[in-house]
Amino acid sequence: MNEFKLKEDGSLLTPEFRVSFPNVFEVSQLSGKYGCGMMFPKKTTDMKLLNAQIETVILEKWGKKKPKNLALPVLDGDESDRAEREGYFYINGKAGQFQPPLVDRLKEDIINPEEFYAGCWARGVITFYTYDRKDIGKAGVSVGIRSLQKLRDDEPLVSRVSVSGEFDDLPSEVEEL
Repeated sequence: MNEFKLKEDGSLLTPEFRVSFPNVFEVSQLSGKYGCGMMFPKKTTDMKLLNAQIETVILEKWGKKKPKNLALPVLDGDESDRAEREGYFYINGKAGQFQPPLVDRLKEDIINPEEFYAGCWARGVITFYTYDRKDIGKAGVSVGIRSLQKLRDDEPLVSRVSVSGEFDDLPSEVEEL
């Protein structure tokens, strides 16, 4: 069973996860932040320590009076509309406005964006932070990515449709107008 490991400073070293939507070389066009999705296999990942750390952060911020509809960072991939998340727990990790350090198995910097892609396997050091936006009625816990280490390659996660269903059939010859 793959487990999270608590570090002395309170951060967590994640077990191996599958990378999704990596924005580690450029900020996301949607959020304006660096980060990536982390997909942890349900069958082989022990989430107890992660969930305990989330509860600790909640208690530190709100005590026993946590807000209604509190947004939590761990999502069930089986409830997602994305087929590649099935069988995984999913977390959207953010590194904010600073590019997270990214290394390979030998702790050498990865500088080529093609080496760290959706579908490869990695691990990271993560932290937790809370937000309480009373102005818009949203509160929750988010995951911060402090650093990433690529562990291995795998098939890229690519959402593509079959082009044959995208267009109507045309005659084989171009007709003159």
